[in-house]
Amino acid sequence: MVDEPTYSEPVDSAALPVRETPGDGLARARGLDLVNGPIFSTTLRLAVPVIASNILNLAIGIADMIMVGALGKEALAALVLARSLIMLLFAIGFGTSFATITYVSQHAGAGRYRMARSSASHALMFAALLGFAMMAIGNLFLPTLMSFFNAEPDVTAHAVSYADVFFDYIPFFFLIFLGTAVMQGLGDTITPLIIMAGMNVVNIFLNYLLIFGAWGFPEMGIVGAAVATAVARGLGSLAIIAILVSGKYRMTLRLADFRPYVHEFWGILRLGIPNSLQNLLRNANVILLYRVLSLTYLPTVAQASLGVGFSAEAIAFVPLMGLFTATGTMVGQNLGAEKPQRAEQAAWAALRVGLSLMTVACLAFLLIPERIVSLFNTDPAVISSGSWYLRINSITQIFQACFVLVGCLRGAGDSIRPLRAHITGQWLIRLPLAYLLATRAGLEEWGVWLAMAASSAIESMIYFWLFRKGDWKRIRIVAASEATEP
Repeated sequence: MVDEPTYSEPVDSAALPVRETPGDGLARARGLDLVNGPIFSTTLRLAVPVIASNILNLAIGIADMIMVGALGKEALAALVLARSLIMLLFAIGFGTSFATITYVSQHAGAGRYRMARSSASHALMFAALLGFAMMAIGNLFLPTLMSFFNAEPDVTAHAVSYADVFFDYIPFFFLIFLGTAVMQGLGDTITPLIIMAGMNVVNIFLNYLLIFGAWGFPEMGIVGAAVATAVARGLGSLAIIAILVSGKYRMTLRLADFRPYVHEFWGILRLGIPNSLQNLLRNANVILLYRVLSLTYLPTVAQASLGVGFSAEAIAFVPLMGLFTATGTMVGQNLGAEKPQRAEQAAWAALRVGLSLMTVACLAFLLIPERIVSLFNTDPAVISSGSWYLRINSITQIFQACFVLVGCLRGAGDSIRPLRAHITGQWLIRLPLAYLLATRAGLEEWGVWLAMAASSAIESMIYFWLFRKGDWKRIRIVAASEATEP
């Protein structure tokens, strides 16, 4: 029986498997060399394609919002609510994807490509299992889940129609999450970018055809946006799997690798569960914020404003997500290669870039909030409320640059303490404060915006403190007993 991975104690590097050589049938290597050479430029070269991929991924959502927004504020609110529910369930896949990056990057950094291959194949199998489980949940409980938002009847009906299509094709989405994570863990961020670009083209083209019924296609409205996204993601997931088995990478996947072992699933889950729980709680927190906003004077305007505000922040957050992933991969590979100081220097480099970028976002939210909100919706009430959301949350954008340090902690295998920091910021502070300010203090949606700003700043400071402690540099995910694997 293989021992469970160790997270809090260092592993004797002499006990780990020797580095494998490229001549053992594992195919040629692709991706950046992350354990040698300049740190700052390597981190940026790893991060920039991830940032571009995230921009394209976000563009799919923005294209949906702009086109569906043309159908009216009820359709836009329905899209926002449906996506909030979908993102709640996607949180499990997101968390497991970073666990996959951690395992694959640390194994690759140490030259343990057979172990990297095993982690990759089990991640893909887990993606398929998780996707079918989420499909079943959606088909059985979708109307009940959507009713929790307490939205107006027309909004709820549109949201159910949109989400119903998503759940039928949700396995493809999880395959994209975890397949991309495998590539990123190996240091290849270019291939996911190319795939995302292709999905974008397909999605936007099908949006035009199906939402508005162009060129003789049926006019499907909000459902057409869901169909377009599902088709694009399906094609993208098939492309990712084809590349992983094609021989492009040193740890090329083979059919024999897809023999399931419980201890391999548990290894990914042990890291992934806290990551997934943090994402799950973040999205559940958003749903509860929508619930709080349903108690305000103009609930549809407030809920639509929060959705627009989140979308605007998501644009600003895209570079951080790229730096977050790059930091995790850099830290994972360098800890696997027994270079903890290089791992720390990579995290500092990412943080400096993040602070610069989020300062730009802060200024944009302060100076031109109305222009930003009007990109998503032209309703005067939504523009007014959404603009105050951006103004109030502008300064916190600088604090949130510390989010890249969560990538450092997770890349090392520390997923428990970031979870505790998240619970402190968003559940012990944000939700109670939002409810009290919005309802008891009579600040309406402004109270929610203020609570979000305060809690984000506090949570970010906790992440910085955890990074500065430095004990994450002693963590290794591979226990010595696992090192005997041939």
